[in-house]
Amino acid sequence: MPARPNSFRGSLPPRILAATPVDEPEVLAKRKKAHRNEEIRLFLLSFSAFFVAITSFIW
Repeated sequence: MPARPNSFRGSLPPRILAATPVDEPEVLAKRKKAHRNEEIRLFLLSFSAFFVAITSFIW
């Protein structure tokens, strides 16, 4: 089933769409790095929360 085109994106002028290069390698690399950093941050946050919760139950 083909995806329907986005009506908002279709209403934008071409100069706006040209200013947001989504598929360029640099943009994809930055997005991938940001996603990886977010995963690491969430892991450290959950690990710290688990550590604090277990430590408080033990004491």
